[in-house]
Amino acid sequence: MIHMRTGVIGVGHLGRFHAQKYAAISQLAGVFDENAERAAEVAAELRCRAFPSVDALLAEVDAVSIVTPTSTHFAVAEVAMQAGVHCLIEKPFTLDTEEADALIGMAQERHLVLAIGHIKRVHPAIQYLRQAGFGAPRYLEAERLAPFKPRSLDIDVIMDLMIHDLDLTLLLTGAEPVDVRAVGVAAVTDKADMATAWMTLNNGTVANLAASRVVREPARRMRIFWQDRYASVDFLNNTLHIYHRGAGTVPGIPGVRDEAVDLAKRDALAAEIEDFLNAIAAHRPVFCDGVAGRRVLAAALQVRVAVEAFLQR
Repeated sequence: MIHMRTGVIGVGHLGRFHAQKYAAISQLAGVFDENAERAAEVAAELRCRAFPSVDALLAEVDAVSIVTPTSTHFAVAEVAMQAGVHCLIEKPFTLDTEEADALIGMAQERHLVLAIGHIKRVHPAIQYLRQAGFGAPRYLEAERLAPFKPRSLDIDVIMDLMIHDLDLTLLLTGAEPVDVRAVGVAAVTDKADMATAWMTLNNGTVANLAASRVVREPARRMRIFWQDRYASVDFLNNTLHIYHRGAGTVPGIPGVRDEAVDLAKRDALAAEIEDFLNAIAAHRPVFCDGVAGRRVLAAALQVRVAVEAFLQR
């Protein structure tokens, strides 16, 4: 148990899960949602208080998760930090880099922890690959495909889904995009619901990322290639295979060895929230801070510009 007063602003589908994790590992003071009935329902479930306003909640907590629509992230986080409250903001960070810069500056000035919810960073496969010492990959490709759900429709598929793989690309390479090309289709909403991006980074790495929120069968896969090996990650099934060049036994591929890495199961959201609270208590960095969140937001906005140019052709 972490002895810290916590709260959640926005307890829709994802915000409710945030509240459950806080209730398990901290002193959950309560929740707030614009839908008072929903807030009361979650508060009853977790035996905490449904606050009548954001200000009322902020007066009773040390740290909050902000799980509201992206368009409100800046305004809610600004009020929270003005109240001296540490913030975990769900991805995407904000609508634009100007808002992100303002929040980063405010957190630094007030000595507050600002964490961004890029939860795939804590996946055991990504943690393993970061510690393996393989260096920056030469090429990455990813598919993040999901059935249509009537949630997060205030943002396009780039900010909704592809942003996860953009974040992992920047994390694994330590590089920045210098050339971004992309296509997309607004299939069922007025925003891009399917997109593919081709990206060259300033270290020479190339990434090919595809995302869709209108498919029938979900898929969340990433393949990462180095000079003499490649890794295949299946996020849905929690598997990681590394194929090494050299003496090997892979059928049909002479001279390649398949290493199946045993991955522990992990509650990623609980790990992310626990990391956030421990960072506050121990005055240490978080998994994904505001600067890292701003970097991936900037990359996502580059993809969006390319997709919008394609849609207007």
